[in-house]
Amino acid sequence: MAYPRKNKGPDVPGFQDLVDQDLKTGKFRPVYLLAGEDTLRIEGVVEKIRKDALGESGSPFNFHVFQGDQIPVEKIVQQALSLPMLGSCQVIWVKHADRCLGSQDTQGILEKYLDRPVPESILILSADKADKRKKWVKVCLEKKYFFDFTPPSGEALIQWVLKAARREKLPLEPDQARILCDLVGNDLMSLKSEIDKLALLAEDRGQAISAEELGRIIMDQAVLEGYEITANLEPGKTPEVLKTWFRLSEWGRSPFEIAPLLISRVRKGAILASGRDQGMSDKDIGALTGQNPWSFRYLEPMVRGMGRQGLGTALQAALECDRRLKGSPLKPDVIIEKLIMDLCRSDGD
Repeated sequence: MAYPRKNKGPDVPGFQDLVDQDLKTGKFRPVYLLAGEDTLRIEGVVEKIRKDALGESGSPFNFHVFQGDQIPVEKIVQQALSLPMLGSCQVIWVKHADRCLGSQDTQGILEKYLDRPVPESILILSADKADKRKKWVKVCLEKKYFFDFTPPSGEALIQWVLKAARREKLPLEPDQARILCDLVGNDLMSLKSEIDKLALLAEDRGQAISAEELGRIIMDQAVLEGYEITANLEPGKTPEVLKTWFRLSEWGRSPFEIAPLLISRVRKGAILASGRDQGMSDKDIGALTGQNPWSFRYLEPMVRGMGRQGLGTALQAALECDRRLKGSPLKPDVIIEKLIMDLCRSDGD
C-alpha cells in the first residue's frame, strides 16, 4: 500500500539530499542518523560510504557493524574514539541505535560524543524511528547529522518500482507497478525481492517476459497472496485463513513477508470504509490515499464481512502484530497465527 508521505519538516533532509551533498562529493560527516523504515536505501548508503571511505575492499579491520539491542552505548563510543587500524578512517554502523539509548544516562554518553566526534570515525546510527523530542536526536538535527528515510509513497513509489524494473530489463507498465505496490506495500526491500524473482523467472526461461505475460504473473500473485488470504478475513473464517497461511508457509513465505500484506489490507479496508462512511467516492478515496480505485475490488469481502466497527478492532490487532514482530520474544509464526485468529474472531469467541 502506498501511504501518504509524512511531513518531515522543512529542515530535515532526506535520501536525495544525502546523495547530492555527501555521496556524490565523497565528503562525509563524522556522524549520521538515518531515521526511517527505508532499509533498502539505508543499506545502500552505508555500503557506498564504506566503499568510498575505506576503499573498494572495505577494510575488514575498519568496518564495524553493531546491533543496538545487543551492545551497550559505552562500547560503541569506545570504538568510535579508537584509532583506525592500518588506515586513516573507520566506519561504524549501529543498527536499531535507539534500542541502546533507553535511559538518560545512555543518551548522555552519546550526546557527549556528538558534541566532539572523532574526525577519523564515521558513526552511522540507523533506526526505524527517532523521537525528535529527545536531546540526542535534537543534537543530530542541529548538527545536520539527521536524514529522513521514510519510504517513498504514491507516484514516487511507482516511479521507483519502474526504475528498479528497468535495471532488471523487465517491461513493467505503470498499472502493473501499481498492482505490485498494492500487493507488496511500500517496503522497498520486499518490492526489490519481488522484482528480482520476476527477473530470475525471465532468466530461467531464457527469454524476456512480455508486458502481457508479466501482467498475468503479477495478477496471479495478487489472486494467490492478496485476495485468497484476505477474502476470508471476516468473523468465523479462522480455519480458511489459517489454511491459506499454512500453505503459503509451506511454499516458503515467511511471517515477515505475509504480515505486511495482512496489515496493509486491513489498513486499506479501514480507510476505504471510513471514506465511504463520510460520503466519499472510491475515486476520491483513491486520489487522497495514493491508491488505484480498481484495487478496491479485492477489499470488498473484508469490508462487507467486518463492517466499520470490526475494521477498527482489526486495525488495532494488526498494529499490535507489527509491534510484536519487531520486538516480542514470541515466535513470528505464533504472532501471525494470533493475528489471523484476532481478525477472524466471531462475537461468540
